[in-house]
Amino acid sequence: MNVVWILAKNTFREIIRDRILYGLIVFALLLVGFSLALGQLSFTEQARISGNFGFAGIHISSMVLAIFIGASLVAKEIDKKTVMTLLVRPMSRLQFILGKCLGLTFVISTVILGLALVMYFVFLGLGLEVYPNFLKALWGILLEAILLLGMAMFFSSFSRPMMVICFSLGIFFIGHWLNNLTYFSEQSESEGFKSIAEVITSVFPNLERFNWRDQVLVEKFIPDDLILATVYSFAWFSFCIVLTSFIFRRKDFG
Repeated sequence: MNVVWILAKNTFREIIRDRILYGLIVFALLLVGFSLALGQLSFTEQARISGNFGFAGIHISSMVLAIFIGASLVAKEIDKKTVMTLLVRPMSRLQFILGKCLGLTFVISTVILGLALVMYFVFLGLGLEVYPNFLKALWGILLEAILLLGMAMFFSSFSRPMMVICFSLGIFFIGHWLNNLTYFSEQSESEGFKSIAEVITSVFPNLERFNWRDQVLVEKFIPDDLILATVYSFAWFSFCIVLTSFIFRRKDFG
């Protein structure tokens, strides 16, 4: 486990110096500023607009990090041949994958926390109450990012980074569309459509399980199967990492 921790710290330092990270932070801060400007146009909707745009910035930033950085996390080491230097040490390939994932997860968590603090002070500046659902929404964003990171790692075990990004973005959009698909299949009279919808909803992860951003301004804390959603995210992540490790062990880096 010490090996995983050391690799995670090195990965964290490497990514934290990446220019894309600072670009994402600037983008998210601009969204927060934009939300304040729009909020001034409608005082009655100021809280909702500020919350929606602020959390949209946090959500997009974390998803981009999980998918775009995750897509090249291992490929970069393979291209530079540094993976061979790492794997000759007393480190299994599973430990290598877990260390890289843990390092990126630390980066995502840091970005979410930093932007959340900005949102917190924005809310206080607007005189808005900050309820426990604020933290719940942030946890949902992190759970979704972890799941997508697992998917990106799995795809990167057999595809190039550009294809990994395409596959992962596909998972992202489908995952947020599954509830609509379920609704339409229930309204449909076509048995064929219902069968296809059932297969799709069984195969793809439902990312709307982690979408609690609409509850941020609700005073009462709403559990909404918080524990089940956490287990769901880590189960998908573990499944993807096990498959990634299985494929990775059969790769020849010579």
